[in-house]
Amino acid sequence: MGSENGLATAHGKHPLFSFGLISDVQFADIPDGRSFLGVPRYYRHSFLVLQRAVKEWNNHQRHKFVINLGDIVDGYCPKDQSLNTVKKMVDEFEMFNGPVYHLIGNHCLYNLPRSKLLPLLKIKSLRGHAYYDFSPVPEYRFVVLDGYDNSAIGWPQDHPTTLEALKFLREKNPNEDKNNPTGLVGLERRFLMFNGGIGKEQMEWFNGVLQDATKLKQKVVVCCHLPLHPGASSKEALLWNYEEVMNLIHKYNCVKVCISGHDHKGGYSIDSHGVHHRVLEASLECPPGTNAFGYADVYGDKISLYGTDRMRTTHMYFNPMADL
Repeated sequence: MGSENGLATAHGKHPLFSFGLISDVQFADIPDGRSFLGVPRYYRHSFLVLQRAVKEWNNHQRHKFVINLGDIVDGYCPKDQSLNTVKKMVDEFEMFNGPVYHLIGNHCLYNLPRSKLLPLLKIKSLRGHAYYDFSPVPEYRFVVLDGYDNSAIGWPQDHPTTLEALKFLREKNPNEDKNNPTGLVGLERRFLMFNGGIGKEQMEWFNGVLQDATKLKQKVVVCCHLPLHPGASSKEALLWNYEEVMNLIHKYNCVKVCISGHDHKGGYSIDSHGVHHRVLEASLECPPGTNAFGYADVYGDKISLYGTDRMRTTHMYFNPMADL
């Protein structure tokens, strides 16, 4: 993680800014296990991956901020330990010398209700929602979407959102276990309980942010725990209403990159409108001694993600004049 300085010098330009990236740490103080697909999961080692990430980001000395793409703890974390485990992870993130922006994922919501989780993650929200935006430099804006806005997890059991989401899942997924995609065909396989959707109010907010960014001639990076494009993700990991979200994004020219987690193997694609979609590889699935984190150098015409070990390096180029 040091060669980019040589590259910048060779190209005669330096990035506008850089930032750190990590996703799906999913720490739990329990023995190693496996996913439902049989992929090994290293619950305790993932904390060491985060420690090494923070040390590396701090050594870099020029990252403006860090983004955690969600799932800070694992659903198998013993529930009597959930609060202290989330605190431990947040404390480790805060060893970074700068701001840290968190997203919520399904495993976060298995552990704590939004009322406790969001204050711990320092997400300022209205009525328990976890979407927000920030602008690290005038040329760029980052939009953080709450992919579990419409969801059967994370809200109280008798909450209208929970009841509506359960009704939606019953219509879309006939299986008794709503996390089971058996019998669902193609893109219908996303209608699972561990996924979610973006509600009307958040869509209206998002539209307003994109309008504003367009007026200000800002390039936009969209962050959502759930992937937004089937080309970069398995069908089982997609946002329920990804098409609606992407139709809105495609009405504007300002969105250049969408970054997600959730689908642990990672992925990358460029959609029909030239938007880059990068799904980050999970820290949880790093064998001992290996890593999955990275940082991005941001320019006017590209974002270069430099990964370590399991996280692949990706150079995402775009037309700097397309949004003007």
